Amino acid sequence: MLYYYGLKTDKQNRLNCQFHQDKTPSMQVYYKTQSAYCYSSNCKTHGKSIDVIDFINYKESVSKAQAIRKAKEIIGK
Repeated sequence: MLYYYGLKTDKQNRLNCQFHQDKTPSMQVYYKTQSAYCYSSNCKTHGKSIDVIDFINYKESVSKAQAIRKAKEIIGK
């Protein structure tokens, strides 16, 4: 899913969070569980582990149902 948005993690599977101003990577991506967690207290997702649907929901500012449709579109289903 990250590739769709042109995002790539570093060697520690971190990236600059897309949901707040981030100069250093504060979002940890967990490929095994297909989830992510932002460790910055400035982030609106802070304290929550987010999944692919949540990521699309925040990134696109759409409803959960629209995020599910977008995920299907991205994977070609």
